[in-house]
Amino acid sequence: MLSKENIALYAFQKFGDTALQAAFCCIGTREDAEDIAQEVFFQLHQNPREFNNDEHLKAWILRCVINRCRDMHKSTWRRMRIAWENVPEHALADDQEDTAVILDAVRALPQPYAEVVYLHDCEGYTLKEIAEMLGKKENTVGAQLRRGHEKLRMALNDPEV
Repeated sequence: MLSKENIALYAFQKFGDTALQAAFCCIGTREDAEDIAQEVFFQLHQNPREFNNDEHLKAWILRCVINRCRDMHKSTWRRMRIAWENVPEHALADDQEDTAVILDAVRALPQPYAEVVYLHDCEGYTLKEIAEMLGKKENTVGAQLRRGHEKLRMALNDPEV
């Protein structure tokens, strides 16, 4: 693994897009997602730390992104300034229209479901890993994933999702 001094640059190059996509999925606006991702990497730059491996680093970044998204959701200022009807109809991935539709549907889920669905379906984490990252019980994460998938099915009107 890299030295502490170089970890922020390495993390940004390796997981910058992942952090941005996770933030966008939880927050819903590109500008806020960029701010959150930038804050996480700046925090790592200011307070470098050592990680066991790339997966440990990625999990730490995603945990920080999710925490900052939660903080932003709690913010009175944010609740006053954003209306979901005004959220742009685009997603970070420009390569497929289907991806944009799915990300929009995930973004529209209530926060706990959006986090779990994104970490499981988009990032490939297991229920156990997600439970550890979010500080929840594995059964709770499993229930949130099932409910999130049910809500996605209804939103996408596709019984096979």
